[in-house]
Amino acid sequence: MTQLVMITGASAGLGEQLAYAFARRQMRLLLLGRDHQRLAKVARQAARLTTAPVAILATDLLNDNGRSAWRRCVARCGVPDILVNNAALPGFGAINDLSLAEAQKVLQLNTAVPLTLSQLFIQAHYWTRRPSYLINLASAGGELPLPYAAFHSASKAALLGFARGSRFELQVTQIHLMTVIPSLLATGHFQQQTAPYLKANSLIAQLLAHSQLDPAKVAKKIVTSALRGQQILRLPLAYQWLAAFNRLAPRISRKIIAQPYRTR
Repeated sequence: MTQLVMITGASAGLGEQLAYAFARRQMRLLLLGRDHQRLAKVARQAARLTTAPVAILATDLLNDNGRSAWRRCVARCGVPDILVNNAALPGFGAINDLSLAEAQKVLQLNTAVPLTLSQLFIQAHYWTRRPSYLINLASAGGELPLPYAAFHSASKAALLGFARGSRFELQVTQIHLMTVIPSLLATGHFQQQTAPYLKANSLIAQLLAHSQLDPAKVAKKIVTSALRGQQILRLPLAYQWLAAFNRLAPRISRKIIAQPYRTR
């Protein structure tokens, strides 16, 4: 039987493009999101790319950190062979501006939900001998000191910690965990969440705006890398260099990263 892929946050952006990338590999799809209409549209487009079934589940993962959604998915389609934890909230903004409710929602959807689903996935596959793939979408903010991104960074850093902490346990299994750490994706978040905090006419800000990654290309790279068993995927190549520099010279890196941001 063809592999079953479960993707959260599949109604738009990178999640949508991941649905198409997996569909092109003739895998069965189970797409999750809150908007039934948008999910149905993505499912119709994905169905044109594959002969395998495409199913959708409109659900709010915040209700119980995804536990009921997992149970419904398993009851309907079986245990997924591949789980992609993509659903997230931006979480950008000054700490003083975010309400407690907004901050808690970011931490829940970006951290509690993917870690809950990851645990359920690992428990389902721990003793099986066929390969399975767990893909968690983190962010460059989980590694870099981005201004005005405290809750975004905290929520994504947890996924990196989970990857490091679970590596020893997973090495005796056939579960392949890959954590994706992209920089800016061209999904509209930069203009809405980051640009308002940047200095006007900053050269670095302009470079950032023009360096946003194409979600379709990122999705293709994620699928290829995950199925090869890669553990960490940093995108693009320039970010790999920046991440390495940040580890070697964190104080200098922090000053460079903060340069295009305005103070309040």
